[in-house]
Amino acid sequence: MKRAIEAVSSAVLVLAAVTILGGCGGPPETVEELDVEQSKSSLLFTGATLYDSGTQCTVNGSTMHCCPTGYAMIGAHVANNVFKCAQLSSTGGVRFLDTGLTRNNMHACPQGTVMVGMNASKNYLACQAPGTAVVLEYVDGTTTDSYPMHVCGAGGYAMSGIHLGNNQYTCAR
Repeated sequence: MKRAIEAVSSAVLVLAAVTILGGCGGPPETVEELDVEQSKSSLLFTGATLYDSGTQCTVNGSTMHCCPTGYAMIGAHVANNVFKCAQLSSTGGVRFLDTGLTRNNMHACPQGTVMVGMNASKNYLACQAPGTAVVLEYVDGTTTDSYPMHVCGAGGYAMSGIHLGNNQYTCAR
């Protein structure tokens, strides 16, 4: 009986060692590791920003106010028709029109894309995929800059949705 218990104990120890060495049962990823991965995948900007009040683009036959090519919206003063635009380090496709997708209780670009323009009177959004993956979103209703206008918070966020009546944005990075 003693040999049987020793054999089972040895087998349990070997199984535990194999499990830990194989990665199962090891410590979970730390927050730091996750943040590093997010920073590799989040939006990348060149640092250039501008306030735009006149750039027009035509997306799928609809003309609207847009940020200049290569820029994404990071804020808007809808009443004055002024956008705050930040230059993306790269883009991942052409601009396209969204006329009604809803996410976070507001009109939003499809997951993984950001706003580059809009026609508020028609509730149309011009959307574009950035050159890097969008991995995080949050809803902002309070952040302002010195313009003053409502903007997405610091940390490399661009607008991906807007609720005009509630003055809320979905901000993505």
